[in-house]
Amino acid sequence: MAAACDPVQTPDVLPGLASADLRRLPGHPAAFASPGALGRLPEVLDALGARRVLVVHGGGAFRRCGAEAAVVALEGRLAVRRFGGVRPNPDLATVEAAVAAAREFRPDAVVGIGGGSSLDVAKSAAALYRQPAVTYDCLRDPALLGMREDCALVLVPTTSGSGSELTSFATVYIGEQKYSLDHPALRSDVALVDPDLTASLPSPSAVASGLDALSQAIESYWAAAATAGSRQLAQGALQDLFPALGAVAEHGSFADPQIRGRLAVGAALSGAAINQTRTTAAHALSYSLTARLGITHGVAVALHLRWLLGYNEAAEADDCRHPDGPERLSGLVSDVQERSVRETGGPIEPLLERLLGLGGYPQSLADLRLAPREWAPILDAALDSGRAGNNPRVVTVEDALAALSS
Repeated sequence: MAAACDPVQTPDVLPGLASADLRRLPGHPAAFASPGALGRLPEVLDALGARRVLVVHGGGAFRRCGAEAAVVALEGRLAVRRFGGVRPNPDLATVEAAVAAAREFRPDAVVGIGGGSSLDVAKSAAALYRQPAVTYDCLRDPALLGMREDCALVLVPTTSGSGSELTSFATVYIGEQKYSLDHPALRSDVALVDPDLTASLPSPSAVASGLDALSQAIESYWAAAATAGSRQLAQGALQDLFPALGAVAEHGSFADPQIRGRLAVGAALSGAAINQTRTTAAHALSYSLTARLGITHGVAVALHLRWLLGYNEAAEADDCRHPDGPERLSGLVSDVQERSVRETGGPIEPLLERLLGLGGYPQSLADLRLAPREWAPILDAALDSGRAGNNPRVVTVEDALAALSS
């Protein structure tokens, strides 16, 4: 099998995949985007030398979007095993079950098809199934992982949100605690981004996905760990996300194929950007809302992004964590706000509010009607994470509570 464990070699295995109708995306060695890109999956698997394929996917959405038909076609020519029914925010038991299925079947390729949760489970299964270490131990210490051997990883998103197809980490929950399995072994060898697969998404799901992608791009742009290269990826994402989401907010619909195409590319690029920088406080603060209150991930992130925009812009020398200082940080926030004004007709906060309303979600943290005593443990747990430490301004529980009450 041709170097499936080494993503750097993948482009050499797929010399004919890029074409006039298949756009190659930056930030990943072999990510391709086009309507109908899923149809190239057999070609990709042939090029990778795959004969035994484990397909990891979700439930009803997998059938509605048309992806199941592509898997049925594979079953006529390859040995295929399915691991289906992955639910949002996968827990340790789900990942362990996927790893067990892979160990039993011993695939030479894992294909993840679905939203971010399905892709994260596929990544985890591919990376872990040949590892001697226990899955739980790897979650606590990803350094225990080695690189994948003799198992390719191909990811096909069916939502335009997480950008997981271009990242080297996966989210796994143990109870209310979120863990990130973060290791190069989790980066896909090939990603196929097909906006046609998002056409059947219900509007609330599409809104939540788009909010996640927008938040990722903005967070990567201002992250303490950002570089010139990562900011270029984030800007590329925002170049597609702002006009697409602005049009959705104005017209109340994701029906336009061009909008879906821009969202799909923008989401993938947001994943490429955070793969270099990781996210910041908006994501760190979101996980407890999702685990404790069941708030959809992209919504939870957007609710915190609303107040963090102004909070980060107002950083001062004594609480600024950005290496270029508070003036530069203020300029970065201004950059994204000005782009929003140009491409959506207004600043980011009202755009978020309109999109949240379109999805039928709470439009502010105040709408959750949580008392300060209920917020304190949520904030305390969230701000102890590495993602919070990447925020360009220090955030304390007291700061967050003050913002929530304003």
